[in-house]
Amino acid sequence: MKLLLLILLIPIISYSQISYKDVMSINSEKMFKKVMIENGYEFGFLDEDYLVYGFDIVRDSIGGMKSTKWSMYGVKDDVFTLSFSRNTLLNTFLNLNEDRSENEYDLIIKEIKKNCKYFDIITYTNRDDEELDYVCYSCSESKYKGKIGFMISERWGYIRHFINIE
Repeated sequence: MKLLLLILLIPIISYSQISYKDVMSINSEKMFKKVMIENGYEFGFLDEDYLVYGFDIVRDSIGGMKSTKWSMYGVKDDVFTLSFSRNTLLNTFLNLNEDRSENEYDLIIKEIKKNCKYFDIITYTNRDDEELDYVCYSCSESKYKGKIGFMISERWGYIRHFINIE
């Protein structure tokens, strides 16, 4: 039975992934939308600060939304953030302790480390006033201005664009 479930979930797991090249190409709200839509993300919401897309969003009756992958684009500052759950379906439902080194987040990070130059550690204060440290890189092939940073917190991998960093 577990094997049958595994076979049925493989197409879902390998379906539609954002790549390093996709991340490097985001330089505007329009390009952000293009990358999200072409990778199977759906519109989540737009408020005065952020345009939000999610992958396979599940909406509940009280207006909440859940997804294993989120992306945000700052409509005022042209900064984007991608977040990926690193807790896979197999791990969640079958309680397997699997290797997560080939997940979408880690594949993008591997390419950033390979193709970009280490810049610095940048401390970012989020909306909840939490200070989060991102390791940041300069990527010569990127279309965006600024640096790209990444970090992991509570089983989520975050890739964030930083602008106006010297």
